[in-house]
Amino acid sequence: MHMAPAHPSPPAPTVGRAVPVSLAPSRYLAPFPELLGLGKRLYEKHCVACHGADGRGEGEAAYLLYPKPRDFVEAKYALVSTWERDPTDEDLFRTISRGMPGSAMPSWGHLAEEERWGLVHYVKSFAEKPWQVKPATDPRGEEEAGTGVIRIPPEPPSTPEARARALERYADACASCHGKTGKGDTTEQQKDDKGYPTRPRDLTLGVYKGSPEPTEIYRRIVAGMPGTPMPMSDWAYGEDAWHLVHLVRSWSSDEQRARVQMKKFTIVARRADRLPEHPDAGAWRLAVPVKLHLMPLWWRAERPEEVTVRALHDGKDLALLLVWSDATHDHTAMRPQDFRDAVAAQFSLTPDPPFFAMGAKSQFVNIWMWKSERQADLEPAFQDLEKVYPNLGIDSYPNPEISPLEQPTRQALTLQAAPTFVTGWGAGNIVSDPTRASAAEDLVAQGFGTLRARPRSEQAAQARGVYATDTYRVIFRRSLAPKGERSVSLMPGSVVPVAFAVWNGSAGDRDGKKSVTIWQDLWIER
Repeated sequence: MHMAPAHPSPPAPTVGRAVPVSLAPSRYLAPFPELLGLGKRLYEKHCVACHGADGRGEGEAAYLLYPKPRDFVEAKYALVSTWERDPTDEDLFRTISRGMPGSAMPSWGHLAEEERWGLVHYVKSFAEKPWQVKPATDPRGEEEAGTGVIRIPPEPPSTPEARARALERYADACASCHGKTGKGDTTEQQKDDKGYPTRPRDLTLGVYKGSPEPTEIYRRIVAGMPGTPMPMSDWAYGEDAWHLVHLVRSWSSDEQRARVQMKKFTIVARRADRLPEHPDAGAWRLAVPVKLHLMPLWWRAERPEEVTVRALHDGKDLALLLVWSDATHDHTAMRPQDFRDAVAAQFSLTPDPPFFAMGAKSQFVNIWMWKSERQADLEPAFQDLEKVYPNLGIDSYPNPEISPLEQPTRQALTLQAAPTFVTGWGAGNIVSDPTRASAAEDLVAQGFGTLRARPRSEQAAQARGVYATDTYRVIFRRSLAPKGERSVSLMPGSVVPVAFAVWNGSAGDRDGKKSVTIWQDLWIER
């Protein structure tokens, strides 16, 4: 069946700019049954795949993730602002809103404020030992030292003397884990409270678990990060913590810190008279570029940080241009130690999208995937084993169109054989077909482990990619009208949820080990 178009477009989309969200709540919502019910529904839709139905951080996707998802039953939350190292409700609200940079926890700031409050209270309900944050003042209004929310003292100026003091304190208390220059390059083996291996943060990347705002870093230093080897440093409370904040922030730039924030954008597919055929065509100047932050599900310092997306349509077809940096051109996966580079665009078939990682049961997503290996198969010819191992001796595949006396005895290329004897090709597997004309695969999924190619007759997506100057540039193209069942409709005037994923072969990315974006809005201009 053909899917109905997505919800109507907004009257005036903000082209190429992030959808504005507030990380801090405008009001406090106390728990009540309806709010907890809302939180439960949202948790089951967006959170259960990673954190598990029982909240213990052991969902079906957890094995793909590093660091591991938070265990809500033990309730050792990393981002806290109290002396007791228990989170306030606002701490949890901010974490849900912003996500956890440097992990697979994305931003949920695009959810309505009431929805985020529902998640806060539902997540708290998992705790084996419920907690209540003590007030920062006693009934007489006098501050109770060492309890409640950490009150941050006034920020002193950053001076050469203050920096020298910070370097001394850092060398004494921080360098053994984070390294002398903040790169987290010590050889000390560390584990979190659940026994999983972990490593200190590289402070020069500008990627903080939590907000990079000075006051938030101050609280991280003083309160530490429960559940991790990062200890409480109450000795630094006062000016020393401020000096350390200034030192740590000096090791990264505002640009670096801004780049890691996952945001939701509106990507506008402008109407053009003619769609470009090449990734470097000048016509792409008509499209507004949107830079999307990529979140590695398996965290590492060396990673693709952004993918830039452009979109155009001509009333009949849609074209997407995806551009990202990659220092290595990994375009074969014939040896067991090799993995290919790849990129994919994922479309929701409904206006209210399912879980952003491959959909959910009975909630299908349509995926267009390009692989560098598939592109290499087309230029100039299909890659057979002898391309990697030129002196390889192989058995021949029989060819019924050739006389038995003329059958080759070695070096029989796949294209010279009959599909019957190349089982994947003979069975109709689109990725085993050496005669295919496109590097794209048109796929469908409804959750982890369900990815399937759409029927050969409905393989409508086309793709072309080029690699140069450490950069990939890939075009996807498909008709606006859907073709067959579970094919996304892209009619002019509609908004379609879309997300993207990038695989870096040299880092061992494959299958669920990849870098992803959250759902974005693709607006098809009328």
